Amino acid sequence: MTQIQTGEELGFFILEKNQRLHLNYDVESYSTKREKKWLTASERSYYLRDTILSPIRNEIKKLAESLTNSIRDKKEKARELFYYIVDNYKYVYPPSSRGALSFLECRKGDCGEFSFLYTALCRSIGIPARTIMGSWSYGKMNGHAWNEIFIEDEGWIPVDTSMGNIQKNKWSKFFGSYVKTLPWTRYFGETEGQRVVFSKDTEIEVIPPYSNNENELISLEPLYINNKPFYWGFQSLNGKAPYLQPIYIEFENIDEFKLPHNVSDFFGFWQVKEKGLYRNLLYLRNISFAIGVGLLCISFFLDSLYIELIYKLSFIVSILASIIRKVKVIIFTIFLLIMVLSVVITISQLRSTIIKIEFLTIYHLRFR
Repeated sequence: MTQIQTGEELGFFILEKNQRLHLNYDVESYSTKREKKWLTASERSYYLRDTILSPIRNEIKKLAESLTNSIRDKKEKARELFYYIVDNYKYVYPPSSRGALSFLECRKGDCGEFSFLYTALCRSIGIPARTIMGSWSYGKMNGHAWNEIFIEDEGWIPVDTSMGNIQKNKWSKFFGSYVKTLPWTRYFGETEGQRVVFSKDTEIEVIPPYSNNENELISLEPLYINNKPFYWGFQSLNGKAPYLQPIYIEFENIDEFKLPHNVSDFFGFWQVKEKGLYRNLLYLRNISFAIGVGLLCISFFLDSLYIELIYKLSFIVSILASIIRKVKVIIFTIFLLIMVLSVVITISQLRSTIIKIEFLTIYHLRFR
């Protein structure tokens, strides 16, 4: 294990053919609360550096300056850059090419491209920035990328331009998912606290050095970085891993690498499981929703107010679990009010039916 510039430890493993590496560990959800409030000169230089994925080019510097020239405060400059990216780019997965330059040109990309461009824009006007590579803290292979900027006396501040863009323009995208969401403006300076981190920046120096395998690369399908072909697992970016999510693979023998392949062949496979209250709420939400759907289907064949009442109460429990997990709180609160009103109506109908049955019974007895 080797400590790298970001402060994390980088591991190196050699695997034989058909051999697998399995790691199991506990990690706290992502937070910047314990990050330090100052940077050394070397750290500041590192987080202002020019890279391939987030290059500091004239066109990027001119764009950042044109957007922020009238603003003096660095945090407000960074906020203005956040608004610019949210408003002017489109979320598309997968992108045709990785990197800030291709994203700047086509204006379409996923969370990685949103993050690479934001890093480049901030660095170009002297704001230390880094792209965070991680995952949502649930499920399998739910990778995500976002940013942190460094502001004196405040420390590292989270910024998520892609989630800001999605919540502003495609608010229904995470409806019904496990992801808690925020109003789009709050993704500058805040996150929902439901993610884990793999690496705190991109283009990480590989130790020991990466040996680029340049033989017969034309036989493989390339990934494009800034519109130039790049062969993942066979090349590095000037000796650096493009990003670790959570690993970067070096294939030794190109002849043994056969198409087709899936994402896990390049990135490895990961699964994240929540613990504690939020995990229990997730189970409660899913189970109660499944019960509600099942009873709703039964109600189409059996006309019973009791079944109707139980499936509506099941949906209420599922909705309450989502609200406590802070998933689409406003929308689910509206659904909750609608379902509560529906339950009140059903209970009223049920009471009327009971009273009617009692009345008919009494009438029948009197008639006799």
